[in-house]
This record gives sequence, C-alpha cells and structure tokens, in this order.
Amino acid sequence: MSSAPATPDLHTLQQYLQQHHGGDGNLAAQRTLDNYSRHHNQDFWAFWQHQTAAFEQPLQMLDLGCGAGQFLRDVALQHPDWHCTGVECAPYMLEHMVELPANARVVIDDLNQPHQAFDHNVSLIMANMLVHELHQPVALFRTIKSWLADDGLLILIDMVRQPLQSYMQHSHPDLTMLPRPELEYAFSQYAEHNRYSADDLQWLLSQCGFEVLQREDIRSGRAVRLVARAGKAG
Repeated sequence: MSSAPATPDLHTLQQYLQQHHGGDGNLAAQRTLDNYSRHHNQDFWAFWQHQTAAFEQPLQMLDLGCGAGQFLRDVALQHPDWHCTGVECAPYMLEHMVELPANARVVIDDLNQPHQAFDHNVSLIMANMLVHELHQPVALFRTIKSWLADDGLLILIDMVRQPLQSYMQHSHPDLTMLPRPELEYAFSQYAEHNRYSADDLQWLLSQCGFEVLQREDIRSGRAVRLVARAGKAG
C-alpha cells in the first residue's frame, strides 16, 4: 500500500472525515461493509456493465474514495486482466480493508490535492459518494482530466440537494424526539450532503472540460449518476 506524504492537510482531512462519518470510525467502516450489497444491487451492476461493456481489455480502473475496498475487490475479481487501484485516506477504512486480489491495490492520498500520477492512461474512474466529502471538487476534476485516457470515462455518483423534509424523513424520521447532540449531527449531515444539485455537478464538470454523456436520478431523487468523458482540446 503506497501513501502520499503525511502532511498536516492529510491529517486534517482524516479528522474531518471521521467527524463527517459520525465520529466513530470503526462503526462507519462497519456500516460501509454492511450496506455494500444494498448500494451495489442488481440495478447498479447493470448500469456498471452497460458503461464498461465497450472497453477493450486489459485496462486501468480507479475507485476514488474506495472505502473498505469491496467494489474494488469485486471489479478486480470480475476482470482479472484489469489493473484496479483504490484511493483512500481514512485510517478506519484502511484498517477494515477487505482482502484484495493480485490485480488490485490501494494507495493513500488526499483527493482534495492528489499526488498520484497516471498520465492519461486510465480508462475508468469511479467516484461514488465522494464529491460531497471534498472541500471543493474542482482540483480533483482537473486532475481526473489529466488521468483519463482519450476514451476514458468518469462515473460520478453522489448525493444531491433536496428539501429538508425529504432528507430528514428518510434519514431521521423521529427527528423531533432526538436529543440535542443527535439533532446537531443530523443538521450538520444535512448541510454536508446537500452541497450540490445535479445541475451544479453537471456544470462543474463542464467548467472543468468534461462532456456529460448521461445523467440519471437515483434513490428517489436523493442522488444522481453522471457519466462523463474529457472533452477534446481545441
């Protein structure tokens, strides 16, 4: 497992992520493991296979913010001739990392300011529930553009802005009964998960030189799937 320099910024990000995930890293990692099948259901895999069917093998795939590595593992097992790399920095996710096959690896990096170099040779980049955790996504989008091969795709899945009622009824249906610490956490989570609308994400990608090929609302409009490729220069 390789690592970016252990900078103060990386340490600050790790602290922020633990707070964002509820303050208990081990519990957050276990929830990630437990909820994997629900979030990667038949619909998800049909979508993924449709997007990847046209690519010739072998290829290089990145999973940004790979968590405990379950998606990274499954893709590597499905495609033993692919080279699969996960990027993660949360210590509790790294500690709970699943066993990976030989064609998969994990690197530690701050995706607010990535240090990895892939030089236009990555065919597929997955950013699943990552963007809302970044301080801002523009620096990463610019870097992704430099990583992607000419025919490469970015698949972005993330929470999108929604009314307070919709968010709270889904995540905290007993809102008025919560004690103060849980109320404060619920409202901080609302702010952090409602940073961008689907239009915002599409606009940001466009501003960073991407062409959005597909946009699909999921989870009853609480999230969006975007498929984009780097636009041709000139």
